[in-house]
Amino acid sequence: MKCKHILMKIFQIIILFVLIILTFSCGENLPVYEMPQNVMALEVTKVEQLNDHVAPPNRPMVHIVLVGENIFDEVFYDSVNIEGSMRIWWKRKPKRFRTLYLTEKNLTDRSLIRNGRMMLLPGQRFSLETYWDVKTDDGMWLVSEMDFSYTMRRYCDYNVICATPEDFVIEVNLKVYDRLGYITAPPKEFKYIGRACVCYSYPPCSNLGGEC
Repeated sequence: MKCKHILMKIFQIIILFVLIILTFSCGENLPVYEMPQNVMALEVTKVEQLNDHVAPPNRPMVHIVLVGENIFDEVFYDSVNIEGSMRIWWKRKPKRFRTLYLTEKNLTDRSLIRNGRMMLLPGQRFSLETYWDVKTDDGMWLVSEMDFSYTMRRYCDYNVICATPEDFVIEVNLKVYDRLGYITAPPKEFKYIGRACVCYSYPPCSNLGGEC
């Protein structure tokens, strides 16, 4: 009986020792979830100065398109909260800038978001668009500061003169998925050509007619 009791004790100790080893082993090997890196890329793909029929010289407008792409090698599906900003600044006068705010309303296809979530297949893209009225944050119309010197040499269309082309830069910082945080797009440079009517009573600025 005494030997049987000793063997039972030894067996219990062995079982306890095995359980301790298994516990530590499971704790060490348990995978820890890490948010994948480089899931999304952003790029300003289009900067279009609208023509005089859509946006006459006295009401200019620039159409800007931002494209996001899933560069991860798997499907990405998560909750979204689109918010960010687009900063447009004048290279010749860096203190002249405009900040445009981006939200879900800027999406060109809002049907991609369902129940607050968006699924993107590998390589799938989505886009946001916005418009800039060539004004600064403090309401200054930048065309008025562009170079229209030697007016007679600057006729570029009927009743329209064109300024010297100016360089601008677009910088974007955007959050799409909650868990990914903010992503920055590479700076995008573009040229803008200021346009002005010689006589604002005539097209393309107005159809009133009369004296200039």
